[in-house]
Amino acid sequence: MLINIKEISTCTKPQDPKQEPVVSSCKSGKKSFQGNPDIILTRSIKELVKGENIHFYSWANFNLVRLILHLMKFTGPAHLMMTSYSFSQDSIEKLNRQLKAGDILSLKVLIDHRVKVMSPKPFQMLSGCFDYRCTSLHAKVALIWNETYKISIVTSQNATDNPKLERGIIHTDSEIFDFDYKILSDEFDKATT
Repeated sequence: MLINIKEISTCTKPQDPKQEPVVSSCKSGKKSFQGNPDIILTRSIKELVKGENIHFYSWANFNLVRLILHLMKFTGPAHLMMTSYSFSQDSIEKLNRQLKAGDILSLKVLIDHRVKVMSPKPFQMLSGCFDYRCTSLHAKVALIWNETYKISIVTSQNATDNPKLERGIIHTDSEIFDFDYKILSDEFDKATT
């Protein structure tokens, strides 16, 4: 069973939905984000707790790269592997600055083959800055890890700004991270430049 009904009934929610934090805890130790377009998710995340998940909606308040960089404020310097169907020049520049500063220890990027044609200028920049591979891809996943954290973000967000409602989950469970890491590493090794 994917959902344990007993866990759902024990969740506590903030009395006022606009009151921060908008993240509520359940007795199971899992977290869920109470989506509120008036409160930016990155202001709501006060900590990362191993084994707890944060469910969110973005309302175009941030993209995948801004979320990654916000989470790295908690993790400190870390390795990053990410997938995206598309990249903006702004996202590439932000990641490159963090890589050069040493906040990102290593970076691998998996992108869809069509990025070469759809976004030639960002693709040229990405290919000159990062260790990347192209494959047939629509998944948007980011893995952040170091000696303390193993984080897996699964989202509908790309590494571009998009004025649409987006959904995602931040997993801090090492089993989920290990599952994603193996699949993405294998895919990276099979993919082409």
